[in-house]
Amino acid sequence: MRSWGFQNKCILFGSERYHCAKMILEKSIEGSLLLQAHDLVLDILEHGDAAVDATLGNGHDTLFLARCVGSAGKVFGFDVQQAAVGNTRKRLDDAGVDSGCYVLFCESHADMALHISTKVKAVMFNLGYLPGGDKKMITQAHSTVAALSAAIELLCGGGILTVMCYPGHDGGANEAGLVTDFVNELDEDHWMVTRYSRAETRASTPYLWTIHDVSQKNGQPPV
Repeated sequence: MRSWGFQNKCILFGSERYHCAKMILEKSIEGSLLLQAHDLVLDILEHGDAAVDATLGNGHDTLFLARCVGSAGKVFGFDVQQAAVGNTRKRLDDAGVDSGCYVLFCESHADMALHISTKVKAVMFNLGYLPGGDKKMITQAHSTVAALSAAIELLCGGGILTVMCYPGHDGGANEAGLVTDFVNELDEDHWMVTRYSRAETRASTPYLWTIHDVSQKNGQPPV
């Protein structure tokens, strides 16, 4: 496992290939880490790939993934809150994303394997509660770990999984701890695990896990 610490900074990136407009990143720990996740996924996803947003929220990651995979790709999205599904659908519609390029499920991400029959190149998790919603409605540790297990099985060779953890809210520390236990048990010959956080952190500071399938680089047969 690798660990990277970094200071907050404003990053500018854009890509005509994925129809991504230039974005100025928030000067916050969370904003820096979320865009770090986007940057890493952007390096791997290609036009026509399949991807999963395991925690829809307000649809920011879903829209990012849809722009990455383009009209030939497919994005699968999951959230147990109907408000999150509705917010995401509106964001995608407002951005002009073809409805045939995505499927949204108002169901637990732990059940993603029941709805996805193809391998995917990227899976993104942004844990915690729905921004602007009920802060008591949070992702649950047991279903998150089950969803991570399902996501690992769905990833194709060279794929990436990102997990944004928030130990600062009620229930967040337990969930983050179980996520850490999960990644620490992964086979190092198959998965490259990296933790990103700010250089100076507290117990409540958010952090990002990335899990990258490196099995082909290590001589294992492709999945």
